[in-house]
Amino acid sequence: MRMTAFSWTLSLLTAAALTACGGGTTDSPTVQATASASVVSLEVDLVGTAGADVTAQPTFHTAAVDLPEPDNGATPHRAQALAGVATRGLTRERLDESLRARAAAAGSGEASPMATSTAVTVYTPAQIRAAYGLPALPASTTGLTTTQAAQLGAGQTIYIVNAKHDPNIVAELAAFNSKFGLPTCTSRTLAAGASLPLAAASKTACELVVAYSTSAGALTSTAPAYDSGWATEIALDVQWAHAIAPLARLVLIEAPDAGVTSLSNAVALANKMGSGVVSMSFGATEGSWTTSYDNVFSGTGMTYLAATGDNGAAVSWPSVSSKVVAVGGTTLSYSGSGTRSETTWSGTGGGTSAYVALPSYQSGTLGGYARRAVADVAFNADPNSGQYVATIAQGSTTVRWVSAGGTSLSTPQWAGLITVANALRVASSKAVLGQPHAVLYQQIGAVPTQYAAAFADVASGNNGTCTTCSAKTGYDTPTGWGTPNASALLSTLSGATVTSGSTTTGSTGTTTTTTTSGPQITTTSLTGTAGKALSATIGYSAPGATSLSISISGAPSGMSFSATSGAIGVSWAKPVAGTTNLVITLKDNLGQTTTATVKVTIAAA
Repeated sequence: MRMTAFSWTLSLLTAAALTACGGGTTDSPTVQATASASVVSLEVDLVGTAGADVTAQPTFHTAAVDLPEPDNGATPHRAQALAGVATRGLTRERLDESLRARAAAAGSGEASPMATSTAVTVYTPAQIRAAYGLPALPASTTGLTTTQAAQLGAGQTIYIVNAKHDPNIVAELAAFNSKFGLPTCTSRTLAAGASLPLAAASKTACELVVAYSTSAGALTSTAPAYDSGWATEIALDVQWAHAIAPLARLVLIEAPDAGVTSLSNAVALANKMGSGVVSMSFGATEGSWTTSYDNVFSGTGMTYLAATGDNGAAVSWPSVSSKVVAVGGTTLSYSGSGTRSETTWSGTGGGTSAYVALPSYQSGTLGGYARRAVADVAFNADPNSGQYVATIAQGSTTVRWVSAGGTSLSTPQWAGLITVANALRVASSKAVLGQPHAVLYQQIGAVPTQYAAAFADVASGNNGTCTTCSAKTGYDTPTGWGTPNASALLSTLSGATVTSGSTTTGSTGTTTTTTTSGPQITTTSLTGTAGKALSATIGYSAPGATSLSISISGAPSGMSFSATSGAIGVSWAKPVAGTTNLVITLKDNLGQTTTATVKVTIAAA
């Protein structure tokens, strides 16, 4: 039986209780205990099912340009795009088909379609790091100090969640690293029976871990089916998360399909693996089901980031979640030296949610928004101001290069930034950031001097014709607070002094974060009157979990229970005066257990 978005399996663990309930069927959401010695067991599915038939899409674009081998020079590469070819979801294979078709048409004397070609600029990792003010990469990662390694994300983990399978991800990352002088990464595939959470990440080297997830979020040894679009998405996510945090551990989690439920459960699998930053470069149009999946974005020590989408002014899941950092996109202009300039990329998503309430971090900072506004932040996303990505087609060993873009490119780079901030915090004996919204809005966005230092405000361009579609001074929905001035932003987030092009640190301000661990009972007592029917709820939280086992003992005869996400319902038709202690044990699917006592006091009539 399903109640709203939750599934139930209810059973009694004692024979006495089974007899009293007339057989103890599993179809009812309410279980009645008949003796104080009985134990009631409830199983709750915390992930919603209302959006189970919704499919997400990767959010990448690539420029329609046949790139030569990158030269890794000081200035960005410039070329002309093939006219009339759409960039959305353009894989290297489809681009090659378009090139062959154009060549065949030219050879046969057919006239080419009239269209204006577009200038394309393509950036290397070194150029992007310089443009956004990240510390320069050292010539070698051997013998780095703790601080120098932290500025490269050492000891931290980035979880990259995608659908389908990229069989060449190890070779693609190796080609990317070799071409651009980035640290190499060892690689392994996580076994189906691997122990979770994972061991701590290395503080001196990069590792790529590939994990295959079932639709229910369990590890499996079966790789998902290949899909060229998702494989392109996987390649750019892994390579550019690594380019920003080159010593971080990369855990690629491949879901078997692009359904919202499968992808959510892949995020839940990341939660089981240990604290880190989750990058999600996919999206589905938001709906009334959106918030029913929020529980997976509540893991302890976890930061979640998602692309706002590439459909112009629109709101998509998961970026619309109030627990996820929504990453929008810009068009970058950078010569290879000096200061960058940016405008809103016309394809970036963003807007006001029709379903998600205005979160507290926005209500205290922004005006004029009735509900959750996205984006929160931005980064380069225009494929025509694109960034190199190495791709290898299925069954091939030949490396081909594309100029990638989309908010799917913005997202893993922001994931890399948060990862570096976490590494710097840990190096200074601070907790990781967790959900950084309050810091971004209230400690940075709301403080003019902090904002001017940490962000480049993008105040031009638009992603549509709506009243909030145009970028403006300060916060706006196409680009959020803008793009990072990385050194200053990292200093603010970590409490360390980070200087572009160097590796020095010192004491500055600090930020705070609140994290939770394991499920918790949030109600400690209930009251009622003898003879008057009692109907009450016991609140609980289960951050990061997707399912929960609830065990209740000590219930008096006649008291019954039900459960939904976040609440245990208590019903007692004819309460008896006196005091009862309910002993409640919560065990989540992450293996965390909490036991608490709830006091029930019934006053005399």
